[in-house]
Amino acid sequence: MSISVPPMRDYYRIGLRANFLALAGILIMNIATPVDFSARRISELTEDHWFWVLLFRGVLLALVTVVTTLPYMLAVKQVMAPVQKCSQKAPVPEDLLAKARKRILNLPFTIVPINMALWIFTPILVMAMFFLMDMMSLPTAAAFSLRATMVGMFSSALIFFQLEHHARHTLVPVFFPEGQLTRVKGAVQLSIRRRIRAFYRMGTLIPLAHIVLTLLALLLQVDAALVDAKTFARSVFLFSVITFFLFLLGSGILVRMMTRSIIEPVNEMLSAVGRVGRGDYTARVQVVANDEIGVLGDAFNRTIQGLEEREVLRDTFGRYVAPEIRDEILSGRIPLDGEYKEVTVMFADLRDFTPLTASRDPKEVVRLLKAYFEAMAGALKANNGLILQFLGDEIYAVFGAPVPRPSHARDAVKAALDMDAALAGLNRRLKADGLPNLAHGIGIHTGQVVAANIGSPDRLSYLLVGDTVNLASRLQGLTRELGAGLVVSEATAGRLGDWGKKIGLDLHPVPVTVKGMDQALKVFVKSPCPGYPG
Repeated sequence: MSISVPPMRDYYRIGLRANFLALAGILIMNIATPVDFSARRISELTEDHWFWVLLFRGVLLALVTVVTTLPYMLAVKQVMAPVQKCSQKAPVPEDLLAKARKRILNLPFTIVPINMALWIFTPILVMAMFFLMDMMSLPTAAAFSLRATMVGMFSSALIFFQLEHHARHTLVPVFFPEGQLTRVKGAVQLSIRRRIRAFYRMGTLIPLAHIVLTLLALLLQVDAALVDAKTFARSVFLFSVITFFLFLLGSGILVRMMTRSIIEPVNEMLSAVGRVGRGDYTARVQVVANDEIGVLGDAFNRTIQGLEEREVLRDTFGRYVAPEIRDEILSGRIPLDGEYKEVTVMFADLRDFTPLTASRDPKEVVRLLKAYFEAMAGALKANNGLILQFLGDEIYAVFGAPVPRPSHARDAVKAALDMDAALAGLNRRLKADGLPNLAHGIGIHTGQVVAANIGSPDRLSYLLVGDTVNLASRLQGLTRELGAGLVVSEATAGRLGDWGKKIGLDLHPVPVTVKGMDQALKVFVKSPCPGYPG
């Protein structure tokens, strides 16, 4: 397996853009701060030439941007090194793939602390330089340094959500095509609750702390004798408005990104639910997180896969039995410990099929069997029969179970007649293809059985237990001895009424001896089936 990894420049742009916006915001707030210490000091050094003041600030902005962003870019390159190596090897070693997956999930949690550290130490160094150059007082330098750090926290949060969003849309689908992000060992997991709490604190504490810090610096620096009260109040108001809009814009961006990280996976699941509701069981969601939504996404995919398998089972099962029988079995309403039922059991067996297989190609034998079973299954299904097993070249079916039907005896005999008609049509097709005719014998008996799901916990079969099953199998064996296509027990014939006479059952029951029974048994026979020579 080879992996295509998106270029790294997008991750570099994320940090560069976020840090540049943060620096621009700091510059605006510094200019808007009442009693503009930095501007006054710099203007004194540049003899009131504002062009040089702005140039100085522009150069400083660019310098700090480089100083802040370069370590970020180096950190991204180092963290993403295993990911890049995956695109250079085919197949990708499992240990390298596991390492790359861990790095992808931990990318925001690794890079953001580095970026935050840059925003703590870089302002301290810059403001310390201004203080040592006598460009601003110590309280002002400290206030400006803390202000830059707090704004840097905002930029770090912005980087976090952007890195996460970009990885979810580029790397996660490539490295986690089947989801299961929660199974990656060593990956940091940030719950939705902790995510919301962190955002709440950042969106409230940082703006409030910033305003309090600025007002404290003003309180320590303002000389009431030199500053007009109205002018000072106007400056404070302007500063507050600018600060309000800057933090409102920043908070709005963070809200949008955080809600997007939650809403997008939820919307995808809702879309998949709609597809499933319309019958599309191939719908899956791309799991992109290892938080609660990721766990929910994995569970959703497993559930839909289960529904898909169940629907395939229903569809396949429904090809051989009536829908109500299928639904009764799949619903689990059949007692596991069994229940007594009066049913009609049928066995149908191909005549002289074993010698036929000895002289034919195995693939041709399989095609003959498949054609026969398909034809017989259609007749059984049309008459509410349930095929319990295909035993070699024999069919074992039941009528009246698991769904009770008062007409189960008549359904079984009618199914046998339809099976004869289906066999006649099949033989015509076989003759046209130069293949031999097929013939079968059918035995039917009605009686009480124990019906239950029997087997191991992970594999069950719907089975019938009792003498009724054994007798039906032996009646099928009698078709050869009696030269009949259909042998029906007296118990079954007695439930047919006048309809039995209309279909040509022998009006005079034939006494037979069945192995395992002490007394003779009366049976009713019908003429040989189509294709049977004797």
